[in-house]
Amino acid sequence: MNQAEIHEFLVQFFYKRQATIEYNEQGILRVKLTEELDKRLMNRPFYWQYVKKIGHQGEPMTVTFISDENKKDEKGEWIHYGSPRLEQLFQIILEEGKYTELYENNPSQDRQPLHPWFVCNLLVRYQGAYTHDEMVSVGVYLINGTMRFKMMDEILDQSFSTIIPDLCYKIPPIISTKRAVLMINEEIKERIEMKSAAFAEQSNKLYEKEIKMTEQLFQQREDDDGELLKENIEKQIYDRLYPKVHLKLVNCGLFYLSETQSKNMMSIS
Repeated sequence: MNQAEIHEFLVQFFYKRQATIEYNEQGILRVKLTEELDKRLMNRPFYWQYVKKIGHQGEPMTVTFISDENKKDEKGEWIHYGSPRLEQLFQIILEEGKYTELYENNPSQDRQPLHPWFVCNLLVRYQGAYTHDEMVSVGVYLINGTMRFKMMDEILDQSFSTIIPDLCYKIPPIISTKRAVLMINEEIKERIEMKSAAFAEQSNKLYEKEIKMTEQLFQQREDDDGELLKENIEKQIYDRLYPKVHLKLVNCGLFYLSETQSKNMMSIS
């Protein structure tokens, strides 16, 4: 995302959330926030607690964002890729889209059941000798527990709506979403342990090599400053090289699929 794209992103972000765009010039955007956006972005909870307590409506803030590097000395908040504010906006988008419930559109003229699948999209980050991100999409059929990986790839071409189509009805789940989450966690953990063996071995070797080099470097030093410096360097080596795997939920939801699609999902090898 370049700086020009950031400006357009800001415009669309605030427009879709009903904020008032007061000024919009290339690289400069002045926005009057909604109450909800003010609460989430401006970190002034005591103000909102106070005005609500005295029965007032409250006044959301107006903020100017600068995304043109040539104008970043002008009055406003300089925003760029990697800045905390931009990361905050990305996080809001993630949180808003974390859960959904969708229904497969079915053109049939007959009454049709729709079957429940719980779908999770996860980010697995391997961090050590190298950093590698992997997106994992997995679905659990909430009738018999069938688990299907690459779930989103399989249903990507299907048409879905947020309301149940006419002549369709939902099959009630037998397995709870809580149980489905536990099943996914157990399976993901096993797969990560199998997949990360070579990665962990490679990372450990490099980690131990750099720790040994650090110890040799400080062997002749016995002063307190040297010990503190050595501990600091070893911590940096640990943070950088010691093998770690992080698992992060991107989004999840209930997908109600037709009987035909559900059978297809269960038959995929």
